[in-house]
Amino acid sequence: MRHKKLIYIAISILFIISLILAGIIWHGKNQEVKVIFLDVGQGDAILIMQGTNQILIDGGPSGQVLMEKLGRYVPFWDREIELVIATHPDQDHIEGLLELMQNYQIGALLESTVQSKSQLYQKFEELVSQKQIKKVDAIAGIKIKLDQAEMEILSPRGIVPTGVVKDTNAYSVVAKLVFGENSFLLTGDFPDTEEQKLLQENVNVSAQVLKVAHHGSKYASTVEFLEKVHPQSAIISVGANNRFGHPTQEVLGRLKSYGINIFRTDEIGDIMYECPKIDIQCQLIMN
Repeated sequence: MRHKKLIYIAISILFIISLILAGIIWHGKNQEVKVIFLDVGQGDAILIMQGTNQILIDGGPSGQVLMEKLGRYVPFWDREIELVIATHPDQDHIEGLLELMQNYQIGALLESTVQSKSQLYQKFEELVSQKQIKKVDAIAGIKIKLDQAEMEILSPRGIVPTGVVKDTNAYSVVAKLVFGENSFLLTGDFPDTEEQKLLQENVNVSAQVLKVAHHGSKYASTVEFLEKVHPQSAIISVGANNRFGHPTQEVLGRLKSYGINIFRTDEIGDIMYECPKIDIQCQLIMN
């Protein structure tokens, strides 16, 4: 009897392992692209997924919140984030990445060469070095493949400082993600002065979905910029009742005047776009 019981236990274990492996294989072959604007409070964190590959843009102001969010969307067996993009060294964009580096293997870190005097930024860079994470300088023109989806870095452009600067927002990493006819413009804290430079250089910023820069600050998302982007929807990543008054009425007014659908993380939580196939329009899902 004991021998039969051991056989049954072994078969059960093998069956469970088979189910787990089947799930991993299915997930790895799944071609669906997901773009998730995580509700991390007053900050930014955007998770882009296709199969077992992920790109994380910024980490928000809290490592605990970021870990909870990733635990919801990234399979428990997947402990690697293939690419992390730090748009600029402000606390509300990089603090969550400290805990990320402690809990996940990072394939590569793409960041601007501008630096900050803050102790948080120094700790961030020390941890990157300690974990021996490969660093890539963010330069306009870099293209990142995610199977059939492609991301292109649009900014920073030209000569970028390699030291401490006063206005780190001006050198925010701006990226455009394209999957078939679907496109997302992801802007960090990009200010209006830099928006104008993109327009003057005739950079193709058109996109169906715009991640509104700087949480809806009045110093971004100008009329001229919105006309060129011509988005159907605008995502504002922002904390409830924040002390900055984001998003400002000026920006909300400009977005509404163009009939752009506005979605805010402080009002509806995580905002997800599911793109099942390259020739099918992405579907908006709000949690």
